[in-house]
Amino acid sequence: MLVLGLHDGKDAGVALIDGTEVLFAANEERYSRRKLHFGFPFLALEKMFRHTGVRPSDIAVVTAGFEAMVENTESAYDYAAQPRLHQKVFSVLARSFGPLMNSKLAAYGSLQLMKLMSQNKEELEQNLKELGITGSVHYMNHHMSHAASAYYACGKDPALIISSDGGGDGISGGIYIGRNGNLTNETTFSKLNSAGIFWEIITQICGFNPERHGGKITGLAAYSSGDQAYAILSELFAYNEKTGGLLNKGQRAFQDAYQLVRKKVKHLDIQELSAGAQRILDEVFVSTVREAVARHDLHDIALVGGTFANVRTNLRIREIEGVDSVFVFPHMGDGGITIGSAWLYHGDQGGGLPVRKLPDVYWGDEFTDAQIQAELEVSKGIRWEKLENPADAIGEALAEKKVVGLFQGRMEFGPRALGHRSILAEPNDAEMMDWLNKRLGRTEFMPFAPIIMEEHAAEYFDDFEGVSYPCQFMTICTHCTPLCKEKAAGVVHIDGTARPQTVSKSVDPYLHAALAAHREKTGLPLAINTSFNKHEEPIVGSPTDTVSELLRGAVDVVFLESYRVTARG
Repeated sequence: MLVLGLHDGKDAGVALIDGTEVLFAANEERYSRRKLHFGFPFLALEKMFRHTGVRPSDIAVVTAGFEAMVENTESAYDYAAQPRLHQKVFSVLARSFGPLMNSKLAAYGSLQLMKLMSQNKEELEQNLKELGITGSVHYMNHHMSHAASAYYACGKDPALIISSDGGGDGISGGIYIGRNGNLTNETTFSKLNSAGIFWEIITQICGFNPERHGGKITGLAAYSSGDQAYAILSELFAYNEKTGGLLNKGQRAFQDAYQLVRKKVKHLDIQELSAGAQRILDEVFVSTVREAVARHDLHDIALVGGTFANVRTNLRIREIEGVDSVFVFPHMGDGGITIGSAWLYHGDQGGGLPVRKLPDVYWGDEFTDAQIQAELEVSKGIRWEKLENPADAIGEALAEKKVVGLFQGRMEFGPRALGHRSILAEPNDAEMMDWLNKRLGRTEFMPFAPIIMEEHAAEYFDDFEGVSYPCQFMTICTHCTPLCKEKAAGVVHIDGTARPQTVSKSVDPYLHAALAAHREKTGLPLAINTSFNKHEEPIVGSPTDTVSELLRGAVDVVFLESYRVTARG
């Protein structure tokens, strides 16, 4: 049975699922060129039909990973802006009733109110009808959808699943148990106690976009002790001993919370504030997982939701005594609930689903040599040639310290560039973060991530065996070995960590061969890997986008499958 998982909110997208098999998955931003595209994913659907050959009439079921959605604009994430109606109502109730807003009754009432206010269902169903998709539509619980994506892909059964984000369907996350292919919810984190909103507020106070730039706070956190900020923030936020997750001691929501925190921390610099906030987040989820492990006697952890884009917190969770493994669903944010909602539906209908490990997340579209050559033939300002051995040429370009653009295979699903739409560079320049960020027009505070041949990863990263699975998808930090710090200083953060992606020959022979060629020439089995995109734009989605970045000067040379492309002049 073909199930179409569809999301038309922030980071809209589609996923076509047959049982646990993902036939196609992609987010609209890659085609619309609008970062975290909000709205119906028309273009992603078009690509899905073209790539798979599936017809609209073949789709039996459509799932959406929200029971109710009230946001219809990106302004919902601006905490300094005038609050929207549902935010105003929630804030008044939080001020008036405080702890009562943390109850299950309040969460239920909030969900029912949002269902009445929900703005997307009628439009979603009308769009499907006009496209000829007549399968039944099912609105799945948001955090159960998140939990399903992490559980069914974690490779461990039973497993303990933690979901946390800004909020969805009246709550901001919870603790879930996966056992024998079925999911159950143990506790929920209230909307008022949202760790995701806490992080967004800190991000905005630091002067960054709260919707897009939470990762900058993680990078900044390593540059200060955070003692002052932690002392202030811990008066307002702490571990919630009743449910797990965050406790919002100030009982303020949305703009009220933003104004309260900003007033308290206005004298701090952004490095200090970031470090204090990171300590709060680490403490909250280390305590959450430690207590849940003890209570349920489960030692394999799966993490999901936007909160767990924080690779440093994910490492702290892995370091808990009694935790045997940690997995983070590669598309941990709302763009990944296309997968989760479809798997949740399949599981509910069939009495559960088998739990497995993902070999990769290369689930998007791809381009043939003929399609690429047709694009190159009409592009101006470039030179190109077809190579017998592109891997060797990539290794040589890296050894010559060129910045290499890579476009090959099916597109990655999720926020990380995993070697198919990536920029690669030499890893041994400690100043790389500064000059390459300037070249790409970015402001970042964490070094670029390393991409490494899997068989050599343990030489460069501590406890690799314990994090080998999430390291396939660049979703966790590791501590760097002395060898890494000596030979690959460009990937090592000030705190001695890195966030690697490993590549195996069986999963990605093209990329593995390129890294092997680089090792043969330099002795280094790794390179720098960063997303192939201009600042504030999505990762490249086509050969056209790729050539545009080359001509803009983002890279020195581009490899599109077997074609090497350089700019004239």
